[in-house]
Amino acid sequence: MKKSIVTHAVSISCLCFQFANAQTSTESFNSHKWGFETELVQPFIPEIHIIRFQATRTLYSSATKHGDLLVGVWIRPNVKHDVVEKINEYMAMVGYRQYIWKGLHVEAKSNMGYAWGTKNLFDGKDYETPTWFWESNIGYKFNFASREKQNLYLIVNAGGLGNIVADIGPRGGKPDNFLQAGLLFGINF
Repeated sequence: MKKSIVTHAVSISCLCFQFANAQTSTESFNSHKWGFETELVQPFIPEIHIIRFQATRTLYSSATKHGDLLVGVWIRPNVKHDVVEKINEYMAMVGYRQYIWKGLHVEAKSNMGYAWGTKNLFDGKDYETPTWFWESNIGYKFNFASREKQNLYLIVNAGGLGNIVADIGPRGGKPDNFLQAGLLFGINF
């Protein structure tokens, strides 16, 4: 399942390279300080079903690079899970995205909140836990509708996600760290 997600993300990335305008101008960075993004694929994958919303704010901009503050939420409501029968996770997120070249960027995030799982598949118990996850990604931003007052874009990214604090009971050897891929739709204004 996880390899399939990465394969789909790579395929989508290739399509984006063919059909999107890969140029990210410094004028766009300077004139569009705020942004809003949401995940397009993960909410519809059955055992993942992660809904993400995040706001961005450009912190600094130079002739060739810029950096964005990321603030958002992670919502995973009553989802079938591989360790518990159903899981609910609600987290706030803060992070930073550094653009390296045109739309190429790296980002690091910290997600904190609370989760509860019903009927752990290994011991049958319910669990509640505070959560704290790290996340790091590399990606590319494709602008496809740039205007003076706003800019629409897609971000294709891939990276890792792991927990620092989270306990939904015995995992039966299943990993706590995961490869992930995403496709985000965004608007700068």
